[in-house]
Amino acid sequence: MLLFYTCYRHSIFVCGMLLTLVLYAMLLTAHGMAPPRFVLSPEMGGIKHASGFSLRKVSDVLAGRKYAVLTFDDGPYGQGLDEQILATLQKHHAHAVFFLVCSHINDATRGELAKFESAGDLIGNHTFDHPDLAKLGQPEIRQQIESCNQRIADVTGKRPTYFRPPFGSTTRAVGEVAKSLGMQQMLWNANSEDSWVKHPEQIRDFSLSQTEDQSVLLMHEKPMTAAVLDDILTQLEQRGFQFVLPDQLSDNVAIN
Repeated sequence: MLLFYTCYRHSIFVCGMLLTLVLYAMLLTAHGMAPPRFVLSPEMGGIKHASGFSLRKVSDVLAGRKYAVLTFDDGPYGQGLDEQILATLQKHHAHAVFFLVCSHINDATRGELAKFESAGDLIGNHTFDHPDLAKLGQPEIRQQIESCNQRIADVTGKRPTYFRPPFGSTTRAVGEVAKSLGMQQMLWNANSEDSWVKHPEQIRDFSLSQTEDQSVLLMHEKPMTAAVLDDILTQLEQRGFQFVLPDQLSDNVAIN
């Protein structure tokens, strides 16, 4: 009887260990689990999981996975810069939100919008000609946002979902206008500081130091930023980052 009990205890122990290893492997690799989905977190300026507690989130913690949204303001730039940024994103299986200043969309640059969409990236509204909206009344705010929506729709056939106020300068009135137009305002909680720094290495260092899990990283379509983007994404990947879009994941993004 004692021998049977000893074997029984050992069997439970072995089975328990095997089950633990299987569960751990499943959590670690996330095979068979739905990919994570994110929504904007206005109070934090970043993103947050669309669902509450899940095995997927536990898996991410165990595996050290982190997520960030890449954003680029002030395009389209033209002159090959958009293509350079898109090529770097493709190299890293990454996608981004491009917030366009619609006065920059002209005969020379309108073709860039199709390239953004073909790559699986999102086009956002950054107003028609980049004023400080906090200094404008509601009619002028609406004109800036809606005229940009219309310009993007004229080129792509679709109105953008996301809106970013120039300089991050927003007020209650700005938010109300954006909401009335069916748009979500996207700010940021990580900044490459590429709007003022003078050296690519500074852009890289600010991007790396400020980007944390569930960040929205602000960058601009600038030659210096494009020059250091590959290095930024490489080092973030080495820290466990994957690059996602809010509310959706592109079919081209592999989570593993």
